[in-house]
Amino acid sequence: MRVVRATALLLLVAALVATAQTIPRGDLIHHHSLEPPFVHDWWEEGVPHWDIGGDAVATTEMIRLTPNRPSRFGWIWNTQKNDNPWWEVRMQFHVRSKRNPGADGLAFWYASEPYVGSTPGPLFGMPADFKGIGVIFDSYDNDLMRDNPATLFVNNVKGERNQWNTDNDLIEQATFRCMFEHRNTAPGDAVEMIMQYYNRKLTLRLRTLLRAQNEILCGQIEDIELPMDWVFGATATTGGLSDNHDISLIEVRPLGDPIGDPHLPQKPKKMQEPKHFDHADDARQKEYWQAKDQVKKDGPTHHEMSQA
Repeated sequence: MRVVRATALLLLVAALVATAQTIPRGDLIHHHSLEPPFVHDWWEEGVPHWDIGGDAVATTEMIRLTPNRPSRFGWIWNTQKNDNPWWEVRMQFHVRSKRNPGADGLAFWYASEPYVGSTPGPLFGMPADFKGIGVIFDSYDNDLMRDNPATLFVNNVKGERNQWNTDNDLIEQATFRCMFEHRNTAPGDAVEMIMQYYNRKLTLRLRTLLRAQNEILCGQIEDIELPMDWVFGATATTGGLSDNHDISLIEVRPLGDPIGDPHLPQKPKKMQEPKHFDHADDARQKEYWQAKDQVKKDGPTHHEMSQA
């Protein structure tokens, strides 16, 4: 019986993954994406379309959110607000150190506002009262349940929650959670997060580049409303224990066929529709102002001078 159930579960996961991969994917959105070489011109732009702060540093190869040092906090935020109703984000990263275990972790956010403060918030650098969603790669087993490293999805779209219990690894507060070894993967074998939001459904998959066949479906949410005009970003923190938290790629693409897709909502119109052009009125206005201009050029008429 257990074998049958396990087989059915594997088939279900495979079907869900296959469905997610058949959604039409658009071209790379460069002003939301982050690709090497990252540093273009420190004196002019630094990393185009992204703000970096805290202990984060940029090289041509990666964005290091934190070094392998205790009590560090780094962040990176896209300066361009998202203008796509349905989208896909792929983030590749390494979390590494020779210490075992490491801490604290790295998080990817889609939030109403970026957090660019110098003091880390309690949620892997993010303030507790943030408004948005987050994918947290939690490296340290705070509750000693031997279920870390773990990946957690937190949902605070309405901004109603402002307290998070990180001492028990957000067990009761995470919308879903999965086990995935995201620490100390081999060089060139970065962890890849694939998050898709399409037709009000969010899906999160995880894999590594050299072992893509081991991709897992971490979780999904039906009927979740994520507004446009929010921003993508990432934060990382270390505590008494530490890791290097390095991002090597972020790709953002639109999802869905822009022509004839019944699920694709129309972007709000910011301007009113132009009124029908009145050619007759335009001709009258033109004749009137031409006459005025001619009077200015010729000077006052004899009748106008006598009236004066």
